[in-house]
Amino acid sequence: MATPTAPQGKTERIRTMFNGIALRYDVVNKLMTLGIDRIWRKTTVRKVASHSPKKILDVAVGTADLSIELRRQCPEVEQIIGIDISEGMLKKGEEKVARSGADGIKLEVANCEALPYETEMFDTVMCAFGIRNFEHLTQGLSEMYRVTRPKGLIAVLELSVPQHPLLRLGYNIWTHTFIPFVGFLVARDRTAYNYLPQSVRKVPQYEQFTILLEMVGYRNVGYKKLSGGIATLYYAEK
Repeated sequence: MATPTAPQGKTERIRTMFNGIALRYDVVNKLMTLGIDRIWRKTTVRKVASHSPKKILDVAVGTADLSIELRRQCPEVEQIIGIDISEGMLKKGEEKVARSGADGIKLEVANCEALPYETEMFDTVMCAFGIRNFEHLTQGLSEMYRVTRPKGLIAVLELSVPQHPLLRLGYNIWTHTFIPFVGFLVARDRTAYNYLPQSVRKVPQYEQFTILLEMVGYRNVGYKKLSGGIATLYYAEK
């Protein structure tokens, strides 16, 4: 008699899901955001650049878009280490880094909830569209805090649900119909892109997320709504 397979935890489910959609992830991402995600990243990079960091950790780096954009705008940055649990996404990211000609970017497999780095090692820790995928959010944020140097910066870019009723209505239509349709059409994976709106709604947003940042030790916490609240940039100092 076969031994029953233990159910996967969220971390393993996320790894499997992103490995499955890695090849078409960038195409679907551009289609479902209509390219606005690049503007959001540039806003995040400007915030990071204002602190003149030299060594940066990019958590849930994905296919390395944020790291590449930061390297393009801030050549004075000495090193960017990007981590992710998905080998497929990292492979795609390494290809993009090579094509971009950006140096000083190193991509590694690592779990955000147990970062393999020394305490107070990075001037800035950043994360774009990855927070909602953490299995244990407080643990992940605590690890990000641990590896941030004193007076260093955390910058988190994440999707959010608009608070304005009309914007929220449009957002609901967009996330429940358009995104799953594009995900199925291009990536042949409706399940992964049904997960997206569900994960956004479950993650703490706006003031609730800033409270979490304060709980793990960050100070001078703030946030900026982008595109009416479709995305939000959170920032704080250690």
